[in-house]
Amino acid sequence: MHIVDGEHGHAHGCDHEHAHDHAHEHCGSCGGCEEKKPGSEQEALLSYMLDHNKHHAAELADVAKKFRETGKEDVAVQIEKAIENFDKGNLYLSLALSLVK
Repeated sequence: MHIVDGEHGHAHGCDHEHAHDHAHEHCGSCGGCEEKKPGSEQEALLSYMLDHNKHHAAELADVAKKFRETGKEDVAVQIEKAIENFDKGNLYLSLALSLVK
């Protein structure tokens, strides 16, 4: 497990890999972006964010499970409500991504 403290303004422990160094941050100086199709940078970022959000939802599901196991049902329920919103947001991101492809 490692601690992630990226540009997202939060720190958390993770058991999975993160690619917090987005390629889009350096494209202004690399000169290679002109060869890419218009919107490809945004498409890549959207794809990354969708995957990233799915990982966070899975992490939150584990957190909810652990709270439930310790008898904190009320906490687990609130976390699961948050996960529902992650899932809803991810649906919209997925639809947006399919429109770009």
